[in-house]
Amino acid sequence: MEGIRPYKIHVPESLLEETKTKLRYARIDDGMMSVEWNDLEVEHLAFKEVVEFWRDKYDWRSFEAHLNTFNHFTTDIAVNGFEHLDIYFLHHRSSKPDAIPLIFVHGWPGPFLEALKIIPLLTEPTDGRQAFHVVAPCLPGYGFSEYSKKAGFGLEQHAECFASLMEKLGYPNYVCQFLRFARGQYSEQEQKNLERTKWFATMERGYQRIQETKPVTLGQTQGMDGQLPLDTGGNHPLGLIHYQGSPSAAMQVYKEAEAVLNGDSSSMLARNISQPVGGSLFPNELWLYPHDWVSEACNIKFWRQHDVAWEQPEILVTDVADFFGETGPVFGAIESNNTKLI
Repeated sequence: MEGIRPYKIHVPESLLEETKTKLRYARIDDGMMSVEWNDLEVEHLAFKEVVEFWRDKYDWRSFEAHLNTFNHFTTDIAVNGFEHLDIYFLHHRSSKPDAIPLIFVHGWPGPFLEALKIIPLLTEPTDGRQAFHVVAPCLPGYGFSEYSKKAGFGLEQHAECFASLMEKLGYPNYVCQFLRFARGQYSEQEQKNLERTKWFATMERGYQRIQETKPVTLGQTQGMDGQLPLDTGGNHPLGLIHYQGSPSAAMQVYKEAEAVLNGDSSSMLARNISQPVGGSLFPNELWLYPHDWVSEACNIKFWRQHDVAWEQPEILVTDVADFFGETGPVFGAIESNNTKLI
């Protein structure tokens, strides 16, 4: 297809070596050696383990080779009032004749990585479930997608960007999977959800707040390897953010969204969503709202809560298939599209 370019991920060796060099000179604050691990702080020994892991053990090239087994593309997208942006995306089509086009929109910090485990399950289901053609772009400023150089590039521009991408790929009608949901009597689970949301808003939201107010300043500090996650499990989403071009761009959307919420009552964030919406709630999300709160803002047709983390892809895929499939509440709303495009 014209204007669609295959893409291969390759982080320059100089950047990999630069990261290791910075970590060789990392200074751990020995004055806090006696501080024990708790919910708010990280103990001294853990910091040392993190530095050693990312400096001596983590193998980016191995993970990069795995990433390149997927179908990567880029294309130029025009956004009204802004420049053309080079947008990166994964595109995997199903062999099933009744497959439905689906755009998978990631949350923070995953870029497209959140889609990797579910792409094969969505495109080629083996149990008779609904199949999908999956398009998984990086939000502008995340991963390998370009961000606008002009201020004001907010959520409405993101929506326009992805709508144009799907149209360019030949999908005039499609469904969307998004990993976040941007009073009365509550169930026991909803009460637990609200307690977790309260905990996050009170104790852990400082980092989100600084991204909403000082994304460029924070991005400069992240350039000194502050993006590397504080674990030794090979946290690939945060590692990928570290190697992308502009940490500030990946945070700017929070500032733009916050400005809209505070000053524009007519924006898309203030409108009721009339399209049918399905919700899957997983216990470790940061913002967990009761059903009746969400139903006031969205046309909820499907709602399911789980006791396990969303990282178990089979559960999420089951919910998506149940919502859009033959026995789901919106079956038939979107026709399949099996035309060979790219």
